[in-house]
Amino acid sequence: MNNYIKKILYLGPDGSNSQFAAALFMEKLGIKPEMEAVSTITKAIEVLDIEPDTTSAILPVENSIEGVVRETIDNLVHTKSDVFIQAEITVPICHCLISKGKNKENIKTIVSITQAIAQCKNYIANNFRKDVEILLYTSTSGSAKFIMDKDETYACIASELCAHLYGLNIIEKEINDVKDNKTRFILVSKKNILKDKKTRTSIAFTTENKPGALLSILEIFKKYDLNLLYLESRPSKKVFGEYIFYADIDKGIDDIQKALNEIKAKCTYNRVLGSYCVL
Repeated sequence: MNNYIKKILYLGPDGSNSQFAAALFMEKLGIKPEMEAVSTITKAIEVLDIEPDTTSAILPVENSIEGVVRETIDNLVHTKSDVFIQAEITVPICHCLISKGKNKENIKTIVSITQAIAQCKNYIANNFRKDVEILLYTSTSGSAKFIMDKDETYACIASELCAHLYGLNIIEKEINDVKDNKTRFILVSKKNILKDKKTRTSIAFTTENKPGALLSILEIFKKYDLNLLYLESRPSKKVFGEYIFYADIDKGIDDIQKALNEIKAKCTYNRVLGSYCVL
């Protein structure tokens, strides 16, 4: 059934952590699908909505330092067609300072994705003047490709692989403030296509806007002795002051169906985003 995946979308361009995660998924699942780079997480979901069911996408969902990737969560909840999380994998992240030049003293502009800048904020503060320009880009690999056409006053925060791919110099390695930096990536598609054992379930739900509404949901988790790995609230984007809760539960859907039925009865909106394996 793993051969049902014919194409995998990932956040590009080449050299991105998403591409690396896609390669790990392919290795562990024993598949060799076509790979296609997309420019943003939102674009990946948009393409997935119109592609055949044999297309999947690799999305970053949580970083060990910066927390949940909100663009991923928002898109999972608001897709035009339902998509489901199929599997999860954790990838170590090691950032490098990369440039055409070799001297850190010449750098006036640093380019990268928001999360990478945040993960290296102490390094930037301790090594550069306060007036250093921070230029945000859609991906670390994209920022490396961007500075290829710039002079030696530009640097980017990206992986060692990016430096090799785009012919740039690594000025300094392991510049992330926390060395044990990891990102969780998920494989998503429009059908439940993997038969691997399900050990985790993600749901989205909305409660009535009244005191104790969320507590009544949490009491159901306690009643069934369910470990809630993650809970995040996001604006519903429909009514001001209304929120959608996103939750990760440390069990497969077969083990929590009774709890989900009780939760659904107390919600104004409820959807299972996926029950999946952790590779």
